[in-house]
Amino acid sequence: MASKRKYWLACFAAICAPPVLPAAAEPRTIDIPSEEAARSIPEFARQENIQIVAPVSQLHGINTPAVSGTMEMDDALKALLVGTGLEVASNDGATIVLRRTVLAAPVIEDIGWIDTGPAPSESIVVTGSRVISDASNSPAPVTMISADQLRDTTPTNLPDGLNKLPIFQGSQSIGRPGDGSQNYASNSLNLRNFGTQRTLVLLDGHRAAPSNSNGTVDVDTLPQMLISRVDIVTGGASAVYGSDAVTGVVNFVLDKKFDGLKIDGNTGISTYADGMSYNLGVAAGTDLFGSRGHFETSLEYRYRDPVNQSARPYGPPSTYWAEVGTGTAANPYNAIPNGHRPNSSFGGVVQACNPACSAAAGTQFATDGVLSPFDLGRTGGTDADGNRTAGTSNLNSGGGGAYNPYGQVFSAYRQATLFSRFSYDVTDNATFYVEGQAAEAYSFGWYFPQKIQPGAGQADLFYKNNAFLSAAVQAQLGNDGTNPLQNAADSPAVQPSNTFQFGKFLVGLGQPEINATGTANRVLSVHAGIDGAILDGRFNWGIFYTHAENRQAVDLINNQNLQHAYAAEDAVRTSSGNVACYAATQAATAAQYADCVPINPFGPNAVTWDAFNYMFQTTKFNETNVLNDMGGSIAGKVSDNWAGPITAALSAEMRFADYDIGTNVPSSTAVDCTGLRLCNASLPLFSQTVPQSVHASNNVWEVALETEVPVIRNIPLVRSFDLNLAGRYTDYSTSGSVQTWKVGFNWNITDSLRFRGTTSIDIRAPTLNDLFQPATILENVFTDLHTVLPDWSHYAGTTAYSSQGNPNLMPEVARTYTVGAVWTPDEVPGLTMSLDYYRIHMANAIGQIAPSTTIQTLCEDSAGTSIYCANYQRPFPFSDRSAANFATELITFNLNTASVDSAGWDFETNYGWQMSDLVDGWSGSWKGRVLATYQPVIQKSVLFPGAPWTRIPDSSTRITAFLNYALNGWSVGLEDSWISGFSRVAGPVTPTINNWVNPHVNSWNQVDLNISRNFEMGATRVTSYFVIQNLFNAQPAYVPNGTIGQWYPVYSNGYSVQSPMGRYFTIGIRTNLL
Repeated sequence: MASKRKYWLACFAAICAPPVLPAAAEPRTIDIPSEEAARSIPEFARQENIQIVAPVSQLHGINTPAVSGTMEMDDALKALLVGTGLEVASNDGATIVLRRTVLAAPVIEDIGWIDTGPAPSESIVVTGSRVISDASNSPAPVTMISADQLRDTTPTNLPDGLNKLPIFQGSQSIGRPGDGSQNYASNSLNLRNFGTQRTLVLLDGHRAAPSNSNGTVDVDTLPQMLISRVDIVTGGASAVYGSDAVTGVVNFVLDKKFDGLKIDGNTGISTYADGMSYNLGVAAGTDLFGSRGHFETSLEYRYRDPVNQSARPYGPPSTYWAEVGTGTAANPYNAIPNGHRPNSSFGGVVQACNPACSAAAGTQFATDGVLSPFDLGRTGGTDADGNRTAGTSNLNSGGGGAYNPYGQVFSAYRQATLFSRFSYDVTDNATFYVEGQAAEAYSFGWYFPQKIQPGAGQADLFYKNNAFLSAAVQAQLGNDGTNPLQNAADSPAVQPSNTFQFGKFLVGLGQPEINATGTANRVLSVHAGIDGAILDGRFNWGIFYTHAENRQAVDLINNQNLQHAYAAEDAVRTSSGNVACYAATQAATAAQYADCVPINPFGPNAVTWDAFNYMFQTTKFNETNVLNDMGGSIAGKVSDNWAGPITAALSAEMRFADYDIGTNVPSSTAVDCTGLRLCNASLPLFSQTVPQSVHASNNVWEVALETEVPVIRNIPLVRSFDLNLAGRYTDYSTSGSVQTWKVGFNWNITDSLRFRGTTSIDIRAPTLNDLFQPATILENVFTDLHTVLPDWSHYAGTTAYSSQGNPNLMPEVARTYTVGAVWTPDEVPGLTMSLDYYRIHMANAIGQIAPSTTIQTLCEDSAGTSIYCANYQRPFPFSDRSAANFATELITFNLNTASVDSAGWDFETNYGWQMSDLVDGWSGSWKGRVLATYQPVIQKSVLFPGAPWTRIPDSSTRITAFLNYALNGWSVGLEDSWISGFSRVAGPVTPTINNWVNPHVNSWNQVDLNISRNFEMGATRVTSYFVIQNLFNAQPAYVPNGTIGQWYPVYSNGYSVQSPMGRYFTIGIRTNLL
């Protein structure tokens, strides 16, 4: 493809001139120091007065040895290329063509004439190390993939292409099925499904600022038009880069010397005629000030329509699948079709009455104001032997119960990014640069109808003499004309007399009356620095400063105001015959509730917009992450030993982080029951949790040292053996100091067989949200094992459940191992194969500890000394076991008590060949690549000592294959992504947990096709392309859940390639004005 290759560009020699004539080889005096190949090879061409054609993109980051003396050109060039992974492909005496001997990275290379002019000082980006100059000699596995290859197969954006690779699993992505209940404006990468927070994201070698409260980075907002490649280190790298590099590093490498103008635009639509998208990107770059300066900029915009569930095979309400059962052997989890809610309907279902109302039992308002029989549907499911199972109380198959008719597969999404970079060679050995970025990503999605739903913590009680009920209906309900006050939680056991519970989905107003979320992620950042070289290029140095602000604004649309709900649901008739809210008729509260609109929920079309808008409001909160990051490094050769040069790098860094949350909800969020007759004062003001305002900050300073030590050279079975050592000391203002280290080796047995390995201690520091998350409070019923009543039973009541941060958290510490081999057989030039094993063990992982029965038992058995007793707040000492010492608050918070393990194998092979290599006279070239991961242990964890192990149920085997054929400007490519089936059993099976009727999830295979054609129009290169993702419209295996219609029934927690988007067509055009 033209966007991938630059074949035979203009010659930049000492002067632009025609090729020199062949000359007889004769010795020349050569003097070239050890330096980057991007400098040394052009200098060699100048001194030898010869033209050289080489893979330009591969010359950066590779150092050549020093060559000096009088010798023949062939001998000098051979000495210069030692250890570079380059070899001479052809030499006609006038032009030398170089090619790679080892495909250290599956980057489709740009081949061009060498520029023999002086190269400015510039930082070398080699991901995973500060001292290794050639990625093919890295002791840790490094996968490199060009941005062009990602764009060819997945033209939507680069992260979507990355998420098809086997090493990425469980990423949060706009390309994954989701709904408005979560932030789908963010794309966060997840290596090995070990947690998005444990994958470090870099932009050109520098830490990217967090976008979300959990510390993750929205990689969609990076400047993708100017990304040249993505490097992925799949091994611990905290000793080199600091916190979060537990599973590895993803480095988006900039093309810092882009010159010209390029435009990329495309539009796409699914085979179901929905999900329309369009993407437009423009990038420009030019040299300034006699080529000492360089400026480049890019502007990108992306948009995608929402996709409704009803447009997909498993989505129509008539076929909604639901998951029922409790997981016991007697009542296993099971999938049932046509899922409905038996406790709610679109007209409204009468639930528990006090006193009992037998005449209205099992009835609903199928028409406005009139009770009629209600069909509960079929409970439970069928096990493997055809026997009926008990099912789940709030889910039935069929019947007249409610469901979600508005479910979405994908939310609407748009995103824009502006990026600019300026650099200037202050001297021949120092370059100043400054970068600026502004980006915004926005998603909007709905996920579930608003409802009046029976249960604890709900505004679900109505008086039997409600003013909107006819006399006949009041009689059916057993109205006795009284209106007693509620003075306890709204559970049936303590509800006031002359009331009934009511369940209704609020639909029918002419547009979705839904919970919806709008999320905007905004990024503003400035990054500046100086890179240079000293002592004749022996040492490279750099300093930098970054200021970044990431602001996330979240609108929770149609959030139920429970205080307004209590007021609106208590409808009375005034002396004038009108219906009003009771609180609005009382002198003490009339002013407070003057705008109260009573709600009539008794029927499918009874609710008015005025009543709905009074009960439901938009709540907002804004989250801001600010990062100030400064640091510097120096690296180079410090000495020589018997096996070669010893290189070292010293680096230091300081980071200052601030975290703020602001909200439009008052800090006192409990319901005020003053003047309300049916009200629970212990409930939060809004049914959906709204984070409370908080400000937190911390700082960290760290210093690191890394060295590359050659140990052995040129003995039997050891062509070379090198050690890579790194250590880092880090001090956090919030959690103290921590040390990380890494030991790696690189053992070349021959030129074609290499072994590599690492062992390291890596960390993930707690985020400011982990430490200082403000409390969110809900109400629920709790049976307190600590209290003992006279009959030896335990007191049960309603109490507050809160979730909050823990300022005493420490960094997570992991031990990581990798070992592998790389084979580049001489018999098959261009073939590379690698196999690596990895294991990650984290002993003090941060786990969310909720006040479960198991946790309370651990507290009780310790006589109040266990750390888990902090989950239960009581008014009196632990020794008091009376009902008066009932827990007033149950706290969920994070503790460093979990252990997590992952292990597996990675395989990669790359091969490229010319058709003429197989058959004389045939044209065209082929490139093939296969990446595979076998991960039998996927985040197997134990939440706390004594807890049963759990694991993420997901595919253990994942394979992605690329194949491309190019001929005469045409290119045809295939990408095949396959994942194995797996079991949903997430832990040990006992008679009480993890029992399924059928836990198996089928395998998945997706084939993508891309076709492109290159055109040369003067100095402009144009590429038209057509891409079909999911060529055969493969359908993901359905995996229902317990909330019918909220999520599309696929395994959304797993591998993100399982997309229900279906076959997707994209057509586009790229232009590049050279």
